[in-house]
Amino acid sequence: MDDSPLTLLIVLGVSALAVGALIVLNRFIGGWQDVEFTDTALPAQRMEEDVTGFEAGEGVLSADRKAALVMEKGEERLGLVIARSSRCVTRAIRPGEIARLDVDGTCFHIHFNDFTLPRVTLDLDGSAAEGWETIMRRFVKDAAASKGEGHAPAS
Repeated sequence: MDDSPLTLLIVLGVSALAVGALIVLNRFIGGWQDVEFTDTALPAQRMEEDVTGFEAGEGVLSADRKAALVMEKGEERLGLVIARSSRCVTRAIRPGEIARLDVDGTCFHIHFNDFTLPRVTLDLDGSAAEGWETIMRRFVKDAAASKGEGHAPAS
């Protein structure tokens, strides 16, 4: 192979064009599109796929359509689904797993004693907020029972 500067420049140019073409093709076919929930069907499906034995019941979307709460049939667990870029993060919440719940109107600040997902903020619409606050309160850890467990207060 010829090691002349012109040959190296041509190889570099063709490689850059090929990479650029792959990026454009990926964008064209739908790559790198953020997930946005149009209804609770996709969050319910994600919970059922990701959490063994989870049977989705009633659900609600956040105002920005980037998160959802899905109650399990039988109401033993509460599903939390968060859109992160083109993927979804799911979490099945059992009673006592929410360290603290702060409510500011229709905005819910959910605190967990968890390094990977310490806090989530959901803004629900006004009609759904009151009913879901009652549901979420059932999953909040009792403050009196949590003393002395060695966990730092959630911020």
